[in-house]
Amino acid sequence: MTTDARYVRGQAVVTGLVNAVINPLIEWSSRRGKGCQPLWGSEGAVVNLVVTSIVLSVLVAIITGYGAWRRPAARQVRPGWFTRLPGCSWRLGLLLGVGAAAGIVVAALLLGLLGLTCVGLTQMLVFKAVYCGLLGFAVARWTILRQWAR
Repeated sequence: MTTDARYVRGQAVVTGLVNAVINPLIEWSSRRGKGCQPLWGSEGAVVNLVVTSIVLSVLVAIITGYGAWRRPAARQVRPGWFTRLPGCSWRLGLLLGVGAAAGIVVAALLLGLLGLTCVGLTQMLVFKAVYCGLLGFAVARWTILRQWAR
């Protein structure tokens, strides 16, 4: 594995782990002591996850994009499908966040059809840890690769 590949993997893993810890902590501090969170509505789990998806993606893209931009020696990446993504970090983060949010809405629609009406705190904490960790990893990786493919 090359140094650049190790850098991409390391940055993505650390970003994923940080988001897997921080986002559930934020959820716990804002929802502890409250009952079941409805799936839909202004205080619902879907709104919570849509906002989280967009904010997380934009922030991760801006931070990792800046780090990748500052590492000019590594800009020797073979062009791939990610060259079709926006080159501006915050736009890329917004695009990825909106895409992830759309996936959340579709998944929630399907869960609603299966009878899920509310989400407990423990369920939300576990889901946020897994979801935010994976989303952070993916956004960081794709942002770095996109920045280097210029």
